[in-house]
Amino acid sequence: MIVRAFLRCAGEAFEDGEIIASNEEPIDVRFRAADFQIMEVVGNKRRGLEWRQRQDRYRDAQRVADVLEPYTPSQPVSFDDAAQLVAHRLSAKAARYGAATCASLDALIYIDLHNRHLWPLESTGHGHAIAVLQTQGWRSVSMLFVPYGVVLLAAPTAPAVISARAGRVLNEWPGLAGLFDP
Repeated sequence: MIVRAFLRCAGEAFEDGEIIASNEEPIDVRFRAADFQIMEVVGNKRRGLEWRQRQDRYRDAQRVADVLEPYTPSQPVSFDDAAQLVAHRLSAKAARYGAATCASLDALIYIDLHNRHLWPLESTGHGHAIAVLQTQGWRSVSMLFVPYGVVLLAAPTAPAVISARAGRVLNEWPGLAGLFDP
C-alpha cells in the first residue's frame, strides 16, 4: 500500500499486479525495475493502536463529552528536517546491509507523524541529508509524507520511474481518498 500511494503521488500509471510483495530479503516490494526496501516512521505510536483506542472510547461513550477531543493544530515539519529524519532512520539498515546491497535497493520511507505535516515543501539546503544517504550507498531514496511523495536521491542506476522524478515534490493524486486503496 505504501508503494501504491507513492506511485499515485508521483503520477505513475500502473496495474496492481505490477506491485509484488517479495519473499527475497532485503527486498520488500518489487515494482518493475524497482526493488523497494520499505521503512515506516510513525513516531512513538504503534500501528493501529490509536484507532483501536479511539474505537473503544466511542463504543463505551455515554455522552457526547466522552468522545470530544481538544483541537490541536497540525505542526509543520520542514523538508530539510524530514530529509534528515530519513537519513538518520536509514543509517542502521545501511550499516546492516552494507553499501554493495544498498546499491541495488530503492529505499522508500513512509512518514506518518501524529498531527504533523510537511511544510515548507522546498529545501533550504538539505544537502547534508543527501550526502549522508549517498554515503550509505542506496540506489535511490524516496519518502512518502502524505499527500506528497519525494525522490530525495537517485543514483545513475536507479529505475527510470524513480530517477525521472529526482529532486521533485510530487502531488499528482487528487485528494486523499483512495491513495492507499487497491
